[in-house]
Amino acid sequence: MQASSPAAITTGQRGRILAYQPSGQGSVSVAGIQHAFDVATHWRSDVAPAINAVVDVRFDDAGKLATVSAVATQQLAQEEMAGAAKLARDKGQQLWGKAVSALGVKVLASLGVLIAGAFIFNTIGIRLFASVSRTYWQLLGLSADSLESFAGAGGGGFTSAQCFFLLAIAGCCATMVSRHPKAALGKCAPLLFIVIHSSLLFIKIKAAVSDAGNAMGGIMGNRAARMAEQMASEMLGQVWQGLSFGIGFYLVLASSIVLAAYGVGEYQRKTIG
Repeated sequence: MQASSPAAITTGQRGRILAYQPSGQGSVSVAGIQHAFDVATHWRSDVAPAINAVVDVRFDDAGKLATVSAVATQQLAQEEMAGAAKLARDKGQQLWGKAVSALGVKVLASLGVLIAGAFIFNTIGIRLFASVSRTYWQLLGLSADSLESFAGAGGGGFTSAQCFFLLAIAGCCATMVSRHPKAALGKCAPLLFIVIHSSLLFIKIKAAVSDAGNAMGGIMGNRAARMAEQMASEMLGQVWQGLSFGIGFYLVLASSIVLAAYGVGEYQRKTIG
């Protein structure tokens, strides 16, 4: 076989050695096509060929096998990582295109603001036993069963409130999987969740303050029940004064209202039109 010049050799392709004999004869598969190779003529590595090994295969301009080389494990790992990254990028672009088509840029922007406001920016400042700040996500992880736990240093892990908040965000994307007009109302889910959670939080805080006042009244005796009730009312006022809202609160509230408005408007267009 006439050797081709280096300039005529094409870019390498990945192949896999299917067979190799001690005599130096072997077979390599490239894109499902088998090619016979000879170690003395084609092999270009310091290590001997091994069956199932991934190799770099190059052909000359006539399409004949020119060289076969072993591929280092580190290089294979890098290529696999690059392939996985490209696949993830392609899937991400497809998903983004589908999201833009189904939801629109304005809805996606509102969702982005909602997520940023909930996870990045401080939503509330609590100044009771200590001064702490919380994002909305962290606030969802707090327990309001007692003032100590509500104003404590940290949450108790993943909570049901956080789970329902994620479901509310997912509800905004309902139109990506369903064309039913009511699917558009899924964009109202974050605002509905915020209203329900805030109401429950208010009730729990009020109950916790009342329990604290009743406990103090129990210590002071039954005759001081009216005084204990007054103290509970004053404590509740101090709790509200100890709460302050950050930019995260306004971002979450505003974006949820905008999403709800988009959802209602889309629902009306689909049902009336």
